[in-house]
Amino acid sequence: MVTLVLAVLLNYTAAWADDGFYVISVGGGVGTKISSVPYTIYSSGFYYLSGNLTYNGTGKAISISADNVTLDLMGFTVTGAGKTISNCGIYPNVNEATPSKNVEIRNGTVSGFNAGVVGAGADIRVSRIRAFNNTWGIWISGGHTLVEGCTASNNWNGIQVFSGRISGCVARDNTGQGIILDGPGAVIGNVSNNNTTDGFALHPQSPTPIMVDQNSADGNGTNYGSGSNTKIEWGVNAGR
Repeated sequence: MVTLVLAVLLNYTAAWADDGFYVISVGGGVGTKISSVPYTIYSSGFYYLSGNLTYNGTGKAISISADNVTLDLMGFTVTGAGKTISNCGIYPNVNEATPSKNVEIRNGTVSGFNAGVVGAGADIRVSRIRAFNNTWGIWISGGHTLVEGCTASNNWNGIQVFSGRISGCVARDNTGQGIILDGPGAVIGNVSNNNTTDGFALHPQSPTPIMVDQNSADGNGTNYGSGSNTKIEWGVNAGR
């Protein structure tokens, strides 16, 4: 029995995830494998990368044109041809008239794009993504967004959300702003350091309720930029 189990495990392929564990996919895998780009997702379901992918064109490397989609990078990297080119790594918003709903993008790296992960929609979740050397790292302009456990470095702007929650993320060494919340939501348990302008930008166009707690900021142009937003609820935050 032990020999059989070991043989089965050796036939699996493993990809390391960000926080020390790895995800194992069996033979043909569960869901739909993405092995080349550009690629457009037209149907609900689970999609995963089979390896590192490079996109040398303009436009979008991976587009999502469906609701109820989970895209797992399986620890792999999607690399673009350069952040000054009009390109995008992962775009959950092909139909701008009816943006995608209930989409999750997770477990991997997006680098070398004008926009790493960018789009609009309702109930978008971005989890354990490393976005570096893009113009925009992660930028979701829809509502009810959750960005958690992500790292954004050496972009122009690191992580930007219109409304929702940003938690457990790190933004560092970006030439613009580190973490940006443009509307109602919460910024909890993040670290933002060595960004050229705001470490945390919390100043939407009009006063908006935002909970800010358990964050740490250091070495930014301004650690916490709140402007005239009088509706921030401040908890305990380092660097204020």
